[in-house]
Amino acid sequence: MGEFNMRPSLVLPVVFIILLSVVQVPTTHSQSPQLINEQGFGLNRSASLTIKIAFLGITPSELNSTYLKSSVSVPPLKYQAILAGPLNTGVIFNFSYQLVFADNSTVNKFAQYLSSIQKQQNTNSTASSPYGPINPYFTNSSTLSVARNYFYDADKVEAWLGSNMTLFGGNPVSGYTLYVADLHGFGIPSLDYTEYQNYVTPCRPCTTRPVDAHYYNRTVTDPDLGLKLPRHYMTGWGGSGRFYYMDLSAGPSYWTNELPLQVASQMRGVSTITYYGKLWMSKFIGAYVNGAVNNLFAPDQLYPVNYAQNYNIQLFVIDNRTTAEQAQGPKLRATINETRIQENLTSLVPFAGATGVTVNIRYANVTDYPGLAAIVANATTSLRDPVSGRPIVDGDLVYNWFTTSGLGHIANFINVTRTTSRIDIPGFLFAFKGNYTFGVPFKEDIGSPSLSGTFGGEALGDMVLIGLSQQADFTVGNNSTYNQPGKGVGFTHDAIHELGHMMGLNHPFIYDLTEDFTNTVMGYYAYSLSFSQFDRDSVLRGVNDELLSFALQALSTTPNTLFNSGYISTANQNIVQAENLYNTMDYAGAVQYSLGAAQNASAAQQFANGAISPALVFGLIGVAIGAAIGLLLGYLIFRRRKSAGLQSNRCPTCQQPLRWDPAQMNWYCDSCQKPV
Repeated sequence: MGEFNMRPSLVLPVVFIILLSVVQVPTTHSQSPQLINEQGFGLNRSASLTIKIAFLGITPSELNSTYLKSSVSVPPLKYQAILAGPLNTGVIFNFSYQLVFADNSTVNKFAQYLSSIQKQQNTNSTASSPYGPINPYFTNSSTLSVARNYFYDADKVEAWLGSNMTLFGGNPVSGYTLYVADLHGFGIPSLDYTEYQNYVTPCRPCTTRPVDAHYYNRTVTDPDLGLKLPRHYMTGWGGSGRFYYMDLSAGPSYWTNELPLQVASQMRGVSTITYYGKLWMSKFIGAYVNGAVNNLFAPDQLYPVNYAQNYNIQLFVIDNRTTAEQAQGPKLRATINETRIQENLTSLVPFAGATGVTVNIRYANVTDYPGLAAIVANATTSLRDPVSGRPIVDGDLVYNWFTTSGLGHIANFINVTRTTSRIDIPGFLFAFKGNYTFGVPFKEDIGSPSLSGTFGGEALGDMVLIGLSQQADFTVGNNSTYNQPGKGVGFTHDAIHELGHMMGLNHPFIYDLTEDFTNTVMGYYAYSLSFSQFDRDSVLRGVNDELLSFALQALSTTPNTLFNSGYISTANQNIVQAENLYNTMDYAGAVQYSLGAAQNASAAQQFANGAISPALVFGLIGVAIGAAIGLLLGYLIFRRRKSAGLQSNRCPTCQQPLRWDPAQMNWYCDSCQKPV
C-alpha cells in the first residue's frame, strides 16, 4: 500500500479548521429592555406614565406652567413601595406631564351641564351626622342660619367627562388624565371668602348668616341587607376609567377639611396676577396632583402582587350572636354574597379566566369549634373604643390563635398553599353579639382616642379577619340616625375590601384624603362595591412587573448554550411582546407574554445549571466534531487515487471489455489475448 505526504501549504488550514470545531465560541448577550440598576435595590424596571392635567376654569395666565411641572411641585419619578413587605417592588415610575387648558366655551358647556342636574338641599346646624340631612362641616349654630348645598350626581359628571374627552385631546396612550376645575366664576354656587369668615369668626353676640357650597354626591345600597348610604359631600370623583376629576372650588367637605381654592387664596392674600401668586397657585394645584399620582395613577402595594393560575378564597363565616339575636335575624347566609365577591376579584385577574378565582364559604356556629369559642370568649372584653363607644373583641388574641406564627390553629381549617399554580386566601368572618367589634387596645388610645383602635376588618398577610355585629351592622337601619327599619350592612363589602388588600391593593387615600372620593371598594367614604380602573391597572401591572422582573433577572445571569439558546430566544421575544402591550396599558393582554418570558427564562436557567456542566458538554461535542471534520478533510484532500486497473473500455475486434495492464502500460483484451 502506497504512502502519502501532506504538502506543507495545507497543514495550517487543516489545523485551523480542527481547532474551530473544538473551541466553544463565546455567547452573545441577549438583547432585553432597558434596566435601571439602583444601588441597594438590585434589578429594577422602569415604567413610564404620562399625566395629562386638563384645566377647566383655570387659565395659563393664572399659573407658572414651568414651575407646576417641575420636581418642586409634582413628582418626576417614584419608587413603588410595598407597605407591608420588602422595601419596594423594584419598579420605578417615570412621569411626564402635559397641561391642557379648556377654552371658555368648553367650560361653559360643562357648567351648563352641571346646572341641568343640580339639586339643592338646605341644612341647618341642629345635628351632626353624615347620614341625615345635615352638612357635618357647617354645624355652628351661633353663626349659621342655613347651609345651601348644591349637589351634582358624581356618576353622571364622570360619564360626561368620559364621553367628552376628545375636547381635551383624549387620554394619553400610556397614562392618565387629571381634570382640575375651578368653577366658582361660571355660575356654580360656591363658598366665598366672606361667607367663610362670617362662619368661622368668633363673635358675641353673633348674627347668623347663610353659606353656599357645592358638592358631588351618590347613594349606595348595601348588597346584602339593603341599607341605603348617601355619600353627599365629595369634592372629586373618578375610577370607572383612566381619569379622575377634582373640583378645587367645591366644598369644604367635613371628610377632608380642605378649603376651596377661592377661599384659600384670599385667606393667604394671594393674587394670581402677581408673579408670586402664579407660583402659589401652581404649588397649590401641585399638592392635589401629588395625591392623585401617588394614590391612584401609580399607587404603592400593601402586600406583594403575585401571579397564580388560581386564586382560592376560603371564607369561614362564624356566628357568635346570642340565640335571641340569631332568631331575630338576619340569617347568616343572607349577610354575604359569594357571587359578587367572585365577580369582583375575577375583574382584577382576568388572565386567570372565568374559573381562575374560586370562592368557598362555610357557615358555622362558634360553638362548633370549642377552642375558637374559648379564645373568642377570652378576647371579648369590657373595654370600649374611646371614639365609637363600642365594646371590643381583642383582635390580636384571635389572630394569634389562628396564625402559624402563633398557636397555628388555622391548620384545622385549611392547609394554605401559595404557589404559581394556586394561592389560597383564608378569611374568618365573625358575626358578634350586641355591637361588639374587633379592636386592639393600644396604649396611645387611652389618652388620645384614635379610630385605629377598632377595625371592622383587617388583611393580615396570611389571612383576613372581619368582625360585624348584630346591632351596629346587621340591624343598624333600626337606629334613628338611619331610620331604615329592618335594613343593615353585611359582610360582602368588607370581604371584597380586605381580599383586595390581600391581592396587593392599598387604600386610595394614603397620600391625600381627596382621593377617598373614588369609585373603589378600597376606599372608605364612597362605600363603592367594585374595584376601580386604577385598582385593576395596579394589580395587572404588578403581575407583569413580577413576571418580567423574574425573567430579566434570570436571563441576566444565565449563559447562552446550545441546550438553552432556544429558551433564551423565546423568552426575549416574549419580553418584547409583553413590553409593547404594557407600554400601551394593555396590561391584561401582556400577562400571557410576561408569563411565557418567565417560564422560558426559568427553563433556560435550569438547563444552564444542570448536573452536567455546559462547558464539559461543549468540550466533548467539540472533540467529536473536530475528529469527524479532520477525518473527512483527510479523506477528501489526501486520499490515494483509485487503481486504474479497475477502469475498462471495449475491444474493437470482439467488443469485449478491455483491461488496463499497468505492467505493459497498455489496454489488454483477455478474449483476444492481445494488447490493443
